[in-house]
Amino acid sequence: MNQALNMEEKRTRFEDLRLLPGQPLQLDFDGYTSDRDKALLIGYRANQGIIVSTPVVNGSPMVLKLGAGLTVRLFAPQMNCACAFRTEVVHISRAPYSHLHLAMPENLVLGEVRRSVRARVSLITAVHYGEGFAKQSSAMVRDLSLGGARLQAKMLPVMNGEEIQLTAQVSVSGVERIINLNGIVRSVTQEDGVVGLGVQFVSMSDSDRITLHGYVLSNIYKQN
Repeated sequence: MNQALNMEEKRTRFEDLRLLPGQPLQLDFDGYTSDRDKALLIGYRANQGIIVSTPVVNGSPMVLKLGAGLTVRLFAPQMNCACAFRTEVVHISRAPYSHLHLAMPENLVLGEVRRSVRARVSLITAVHYGEGFAKQSSAMVRDLSLGGARLQAKMLPVMNGEEIQLTAQVSVSGVERIINLNGIVRSVTQEDGVVGLGVQFVSMSDSDRITLHGYVLSNIYKQN
């Protein structure tokens, strides 16, 4: 396996992640394959449990049962790594607002990918450019990292130094998600009628960062 990728179980406690309330989480409940698993961390108590918001489905809190198993995925900013762990629902509360108590995990799986490590992909993306990103074209992402991407297109009238936005649909753990990534064009080439762009990412939401991290990880695994 690529030495730039380090993915292993570690005896790291949940509290060692030093997460703050409001941390975006992905809750993948056993038996569910849809996009109904977005939640926020409300708080936790060491060696006791974790409190998270209840995912909302069609405007209502998701209906769950005690003991429901799930996998929690997140990006831990303080440790600059992705994290996943297994847990279960130990309490369901609907007042004063809907939230869940999860069992404290026994093991965390931490994965770290250097920003420079690129995964080979063939990902169709919409490229928004121009003033207010009002213009749009399509391109193919050929390699992707946490810090940037290499794109190819038949026609893409952008210049070096120009800010663009990429919108793409990716699959992470069987769940389809839309990500929006802002970037700056760092190189423009043209060969045999194909435009090549080197893009450096400059901003993204926490949710998109988690999804991008997971997507890059999964594609690196396929190459090793």
